[in-house]
Order: sequence, then C-alpha cells, then structure tokens
Amino acid sequence: MNRRLLLFAFFCSIVSQHLLSQSFDSSSAANLSARQARHSEEWVRHGIIYEIFPRSFSAQGNFAGIENRLAELQKLGVTILWLMPIHPVGMLHRKGTLGSPYSVRDYYAVNPDYGTLDDFKRLVDHAHAMGFHLIIDLVANHTSWDSKLIGEHPEWFTKDSAGQIVSPNPDWTDVADLDYSRIGLRRYMIEMMKYWVRDVGVDGFRCDVAEMVPLDFWDEARAAVDSIKPVMMLAEGALPSEHLHAFDLTYSWNVYHDLDPLIHQKKFPQSLDNELKQERSAFPNESLFMRFSSNHDENAWDAPDVIKFGERGAMLAAVLVNTLPGVPLLYNGQEVGNAKKLRLFEKDTIDWAQGDEFLKLYSLLFALRKDHSALIDGGMILNPTTNDSCVYAFTRVSGNDRVVVALNFSERRFIGSIKLSSGEIRSADQTVLEDVMTKRTETVSSSGRLPITIPPMGYRIFFTAQPR
Repeated sequence: MNRRLLLFAFFCSIVSQHLLSQSFDSSSAANLSARQARHSEEWVRHGIIYEIFPRSFSAQGNFAGIENRLAELQKLGVTILWLMPIHPVGMLHRKGTLGSPYSVRDYYAVNPDYGTLDDFKRLVDHAHAMGFHLIIDLVANHTSWDSKLIGEHPEWFTKDSAGQIVSPNPDWTDVADLDYSRIGLRRYMIEMMKYWVRDVGVDGFRCDVAEMVPLDFWDEARAAVDSIKPVMMLAEGALPSEHLHAFDLTYSWNVYHDLDPLIHQKKFPQSLDNELKQERSAFPNESLFMRFSSNHDENAWDAPDVIKFGERGAMLAAVLVNTLPGVPLLYNGQEVGNAKKLRLFEKDTIDWAQGDEFLKLYSLLFALRKDHSALIDGGMILNPTTNDSCVYAFTRVSGNDRVVVALNFSERRFIGSIKLSSGEIRSADQTVLEDVMTKRTETVSSSGRLPITIPPMGYRIFFTAQPR
C-alpha cells in the first residue's frame, strides 16, 4: 500500500471515529462548532499557497533553482511558498534512488543536494523582499533510521515488546516512529521549530501527518513559535479540534474526494453542498480549509490532475478550488498542465515549456481572488439552476462585492438560468454582471433570474462590484 492510500485510510479512520463520537455526544459536537477557530493573520487568510518540490521544480533541483524563478511566481500571483522537506535524506533503508524527502536525517541541517544553509537563508530573504511568505514542511512524526536523533536519543523512539524501534506502519520501512510521551523529545522539537523561525526566518510550517502527533504537542509548539512572530501552521489533517489553537488550516479532503466522481458524472453537484454543510456543522466558526485539486501525494501516488480529471476537468476543478471559501493550493507544475508524475524517491523534472492555457487560467483566478474581498471573507449562497443535476452555482458575497460562479459538470452544453436571491441583487430594478473571461455584461432582472450558457465541462464567473 502506498503512502497516499495509507494516509487516506488513516484520515478516514480518524474522521469516522470523530463522527461516531459525535453521534453519541451531539452536544459536544455542537459545542465545538459553536466555538471560534483561532484567528489567522491576514496574509494567511488572503493567501495563495504554492507547493514546491525542490528536487523537481528546476533542472538544478536546488534552492538556487527556486530563487531564480521567484519573479515568475510573483507574476502568477502566488503569495505563500511551501517547500517540501529541505533536510538531509536518510541513507539506511532508503527507498528508490534518492530516498523520500520525508525521511529526515537531521532537523537542523539542509539537504546538500539543495545547497547550503546560507543558500537557503538567501532564498528566504529574497522571497521576503519580494513580498512572499515562506513555510517549510515539518516531519515531526518520524525520522530516518540513520538520523541524528536515533543515534543520540534512541529512548525517544517507539519500541515493540522486544524493545526494538519500529516504523509508524509496516509500509513506511524507511522511517522510525517518534514517541511523544517523552518530554525531552517534545522540548527538542519545539526548540528546533523556534530555531527555523527565529534564526532562519521561515514563516511557519506545513505539518506532515499532523494527526499522528498528539494535538497537545502542536498546541504547545504553536504558542512557542508565535511568541517569536506570528506564523502559519498547516495541518495535514482534517479534525475540527485542530482549528482551535494549533493550526490555521487543515486539508479539505472532503471536497477533493468529491472532485473525481463529480467530474466523471458519478455524483450530482449538490453533493458539494453536503460537504460544505458538514464543515459548518462540525468545525469551529470561521475555520479555514486548504482547497486543492492536486498535491505531491496525489500527483505521485495517483495521477496528475490533468490525467485524473482530463484537461477540461482539471480546469473545472481549478475554478472550484479557487472560488470556494478557503485558501487555495497550487502544486508546482499544475500551472502548465504538467502530466508527469513527480515521484518522491527520484528526480523527475517538470517540463515548463508546455501550453499556457492553464497558466492564463490560474493567473486570472489568482487576480480575481486578489481583487475581490468576496472570495476572501465573503459568505456563500447556493444558487438554484434550471438543471441542478449538472450545474453547481453559487455566489460569494462581502458587502457590495459579489462573485457569481457557475460550473457545468456535464459533457453537454448548459442553456438555462440560475436564480439569485434578494441578498445578491443590489437594486430593486436590475443588477449588471460582468463576465470575468469575456468582459461582456449580463443583466439580472429584479426577479433574480440570470440567463446563462455554459460549455460542456465549462464554467462562467461574474462579478458585480468594482474590484477593491
């Protein structure tokens, strides 16, 4: 079983246990959903996350290769850079030729294949000067078998009945499991996190398999690094309790796993609304979710989005991910329609000389998010259509700003209308909407009916207010 399937099975188990406990204690669930999620910095809430696999991002496969292309990422509209693990990779029990970046040998060092610590500091400084925030992947659950920690503190690792150190599960044979019942380990990990924030200047962490590490550790660690400066913490997890203190965002696995059946017409679009209602009923108020249509695990172990969904489906997914409430993620290569698996244990370089259709779409979507407050903190209103079995339509609303989105999950052209509510119509007479793609206008009468045509597996996006 590969890492992706193991993680999916693990998250399903965790969430199922959580929901089962809710069924027996609905008052506890209600109390959690009535609580307020931690307040996140504006740069987090407004962010557009770009995940970088340094080994694959450039031909050089190093920090300089990233630094050389910061101007392109800035032009694209990215605001937060997430670097997959930058640390030295273990040799003992290594998988593949180069090993997994998630098999960390030394938390205080950088992978020499990527450059030196000074090279990384220069990348951080350059990114900050250009207005980016930069977070790094933190693999806190396990280390490589030849890690510095396993040599110096074998007592900090999980052992079997025979006293032998074990892996987190039978498939992850290249890593050894850490034991968070050890106070010394907790102190070490928190000091290490403080080092990267205080001395190197990173702006936070994406926390690998966060739910395999005790939540009370994450709560303590967050308070410690926040005492240095406000940071961002992203959990590779999906539990409501993670939003209270430790994490700004969790993974929107629920929406991601709806994409494939929606795009292949195995589910009705309104299943999305069920997922969003579940979020509102189970998670603390104003919880933030990272929305995505691919990431390093899905690309490597399943398929790139253009293969999994097809090109039109991948574009449809991109529009949804970037217009739903939440913070969008772009995995390196998606912006050029990369169809290559980027294997975690080898070097597969992205072919950047591909068509620019995806680049234009992502640039437009990121600009739309930047220009319209409705896509940052606006509410979401579901709009009925004349064919809800194929079309999913909604409006994001913030003050006078409205963004109307309609997605056709059908292989047939949609010719019909969508119904806007009184809260979405700005005057008693009519509302004029501008099409983001064509710049043409459409008029909505006071009855709220918007006539619309959408291509097969296509979309339309409109806005009503002047950009902020």
